Formats: sequence, C-alpha cells, structure tokens
Amino acid sequence: MSCDIEVLREYLGSWEIKKAIELAQENDECLQMLFKFLHDRDDHIKIRTLLALREVLEVLPNVKKLILVKKFLDDLLRLLKSDNDNLVIHAIRTIGKLIEGVPLPPEKFIKVVRAFTDLLKSGKNEFILIEIPAVLNGMKATSYPPRLMDVVSGLLRENNPRLKAIGLRLLLTIGAHSKSPSILKTLFSEITEILSSESKNDFPLVEFVLDILLEIPNYSMEEELIDEVARVLTAVKNLALREKLILREKAKMVAERLELAIHDYYAQNPEKAKEKIHELLINERFYEAIDLALAVGDTYVLKWLTDVLEKFGKETLKINERVLPGPKYVSVPPEKKAQRYLRLPTLSQFRGTKRSAMRIKLNESASWHRLSEQEPADLEETIKTGNEETLLEVPEKNIKAVLELVNRLKNGGNFEKMDALWALSKIAEQIGPEMADILEPAIGELLKLAHSKKNKWMRQRASKTLAIFASKSREGSKIVRQFLEDYLSGDMERVVPALEFFSYYFERVWDEKTARVILSRLKDYLKTEETRFDALLTLKGIVGLAPPEKAGLFAPFVEVLKEIRESAPPQDKKLAIRILEEIALKVKAWQNEEELDET
Repeated sequence: MSCDIEVLREYLGSWEIKKAIELAQENDECLQMLFKFLHDRDDHIKIRTLLALREVLEVLPNVKKLILVKKFLDDLLRLLKSDNDNLVIHAIRTIGKLIEGVPLPPEKFIKVVRAFTDLLKSGKNEFILIEIPAVLNGMKATSYPPRLMDVVSGLLRENNPRLKAIGLRLLLTIGAHSKSPSILKTLFSEITEILSSESKNDFPLVEFVLDILLEIPNYSMEEELIDEVARVLTAVKNLALREKLILREKAKMVAERLELAIHDYYAQNPEKAKEKIHELLINERFYEAIDLALAVGDTYVLKWLTDVLEKFGKETLKINERVLPGPKYVSVPPEKKAQRYLRLPTLSQFRGTKRSAMRIKLNESASWHRLSEQEPADLEETIKTGNEETLLEVPEKNIKAVLELVNRLKNGGNFEKMDALWALSKIAEQIGPEMADILEPAIGELLKLAHSKKNKWMRQRASKTLAIFASKSREGSKIVRQFLEDYLSGDMERVVPALEFFSYYFERVWDEKTARVILSRLKDYLKTEETRFDALLTLKGIVGLAPPEKAGLFAPFVEVLKEIRESAPPQDKKLAIRILEEIALKVKAWQNEEELDET
C-alpha cells in the first residue's frame, strides 16, 4: 500500500495530527515519509511532524527504531541548529524517543553527544537545556571504543560545569558497562566539586547531577570509594538541609540512597566504619564524620562521636542538625521509600559483642520496689555498653526498671529516648508471651513515636516494638484496633504509620480477621504512589504467613502486582515480584493439598 504524501501533508497542515499518526502506524512508507517533512520550509509543519513522530515512536519496536536511527537520526540532529527554540525542544524530545532502548553504534552515539554539547555552547535559553538530560539518561552504545572514550574525557576536562556534567552522565553509562571502581571514584570526585562550587546555584545543573547520583548507589561500595562518597554525601545533605531550596526533596532522596549504600557496605564490616569515622576526624573532616556515622545508623556510635567531638573542641557541631527532616506522608516521592530498606545494625553487631541467644523467663516474684540509688546508674551503664544479656536481666530483677525506661522515653533528651527505645525493643524481642504485659506502661509513648514524623529510626523502631508486643500480649488486640482505626480513617498521616505497623505485625503472626480488613482496602493503597511501598510490605507479610488454603484471598491482587512489576520504581518492582512468587507457591501448595485429599 503506497502512501499519498499530499494527504499526509494536508493532515499535518490542518492540525489533524491524529490521522497522520494512524497512517504512519499502519504504513511503514508513511512513517518514513513523515521524516521527509523535517526538511519542510514551514517550521509549523516540522513541529507537527515531530509531535506525530513521537506518538508513533512511543509504541514502535526497537528493531524498527534501529532502522530509523540509521536512516533519519542525522535529520533530527540538524534541527538542533535552528533558531526556533520551540522547534529545537521538540527535536530533542523526538530524538529521545527514537534512541530510547536502542543501543547506538559508536559513531551515532558520538554524533548525538557532539550535537548536544554544541547546543549547550550556543547559549540557547534555559528551557532547551533542561530537555537534554532526559535524553542522555537513556543513551547507550553498542560498544565503547577508545574514540568514544576520548569524547567523554574531553567533556570531563571542560571548564563549563554543564559540559562536564554531560561527561559525568556518559561516564555513568560506561561505568554500568565496565563496572570499574575507578570510574565511580571519578564520578563522586567531580560531582563533589560541582556541588561545592558556585555551580550549586545553577538549579538545572544541580538537578541533573542529583539524577546521576540517584543511580550511583545501585553499585556496590568499595573501600577506595568511601572517602569520595563521604564528601559527596555531605555536599548533598548541605543542599537537603537548606530551608528554601527548590531541589531540597530530591537532595533528600539522594542523601538517603547514599546512606543506604554506606549502611549496606558497613553492615558486614562494622569495625571498619568506626575506623573510617576516626580517620575523618583526624583529618578535620568533621561534618563528613558526622554524616557517615548517621548513615551507619548506630545510636552508640553517635554517642561515641559526640564525646570525640568534645575532645576535638568541636562540641558546637550539633549532630542532630545533620539529621534529615522526616517525610510528610502526603507527598512521599517513590525514591524516598528506599529508606525502609535501611536495617540498622544491632549494638552487638557493631561492637562485636557476643550475641545473646537467651530468652528471659520472668518469674512472678520479680520485685516492684523502687529503684535504689545505684540501680539507675547500673541501667545506664548496661545501655551504654550495649550488654544485651545484662539488659535482659533488668526486668527480672526489678520490673520498676521498665518504668524508668518509659520515663526516659517520655521526658529524656533525644539520645536518652533512643537509648530507652532500643532497650525496650530488645526486651520485647526476647521476653515470652507470659510476661509480655510488663511492657504495657510503654504503649502510650510508643504509639506517639510510631506516629511521629521527626525521626524515622525512632518511628520505625517504635512500630516494630508495638508489633512484637501485639503478637505476644493479651492486650495486643487493643494496639491492633488502634492501628486499624488509623488504617480505615483515609487520613494519609494515619494510614502510613498503620501500614508500617502491620508490615511488622504480619511478619510474626497470622491474624485472619485483621488480614481480611487490611486486604479490603489494600488494593487502593497499592495503586496510590505515596502508600504503595508500605502497602507492599504489609501484603508481603500477610501472604508469607497465610496458610495455603487461604491463597484465594490474594487473587484480586495479582493484576495490580503485575502492573507494579512493569511500571513502578525498582524498590516496588522487587517487592511485587517476590509477592507474586509467594502467591504462586501458596496456590501450588493448596492445589497439592487438594490432590492429596482426593486420593
């Protein structure tokens, strides 16, 4: 079927772009004819052609796009030299659609890079420059020969920070290809320089650099990278802690991803963390030491750091001022949800103390007398040293010690509250159901912390402690009811803490009645961006502990999980895949049980 070029031009000229798109989708000759209109003298025709091309390219298979790249990429690149800014913007967007998902031959890759760098040097308006990063993010080459590497190296030597940033984006792509630690070291080093210079006031540039950093923590950290990572973390947190910065939220996302990468690295090497922090202090890199300690996430390291800072005469440096503000539940961005993966190391892991396997068996003769003058000091020393065995003997000797911890949780300073919360959580983990009620006095304060926005570690630790208590105590049903009310309220500031609680609760107990209530609304929360991650964690817990014969409860969630698997951010995708696999296992086990019953 031939294509009538005059009909196609008439559609474009009369704004019947939809008809032009339909012709191009049905007829390859019409599609190739569209590219010929890029040479038209009328800029309006060119822009409408670009609009049509983008719609067609959106659904075109990569195999066909590769053919079009070879034939027509140069025509699109020529449009970047136009004096019509609107035309240039549409050309950039169409180039992005054309090369998306298509590895370019090195010569084509270099052409695109040079066209964009020429555009940056031309002094075009700001709106044009904002379009370029999105295209670079999707660019890949079929191979990375020396001539292509020379182009990237040249960009990294540029004095213009925007040109250097293009080089960094391309270097990240090459790093994904080669997995070379030296490439990552260069990335961190150059980005720190950009974020620490006057360029930090160039908002489009800073946003571009932050987008690069959002991808870097996906790489495994190496010891040789930690110095540069610490520098860039502090630079990013400086941005995130500014009160009036347009990009503050994105900087917070990046800082949390960097903290997660640091935490994951030191989780298996706790002694190295302390050594590195000490090294930074000796070199008078105080803020980097503080930020690294916060990333490691251990309360006792922070207390140690406070003492060391005083010895250095730096007691005026406030650690709390380097803590990022907590999330506002009504607008949690997808990237921010990665913080839920941050599992803080226990004190015994960090200090290398012997892990206790003991379970407390509190007896009814435990005294209720007041604490002696010495006992509060003993309690403080137990917490300070992180001796879990001694800590778990405290309530057995005197249950009033629990009330002392509750008092600290209510009236203490930040460090005292964190100490008390840590101690209460350890006691909750180890006591048996018969003595779980000794923690009842702490419920009120724990509920307040579980709904707090100020400190994410304390909020999540409080939720976890309440979930453990609810799974062991006869009074646990009251806590469950409280969070169910929050869950059913529809108020996001109450729904998100409820989802956090139930994600921990269903890791420990199969509660069918509560599960059915949660499932009745969970699909809506899975479809809502700000609650999706916590909803996935909750569903994962419910599916994991459900008996096989209850597999039918999860059938309504399969389609929405598949949608998340296809289109959601990486953290959500991974969870959705795990849940789908678990549901499949439950269904298979259920079918096997039915077959056995029949035989």
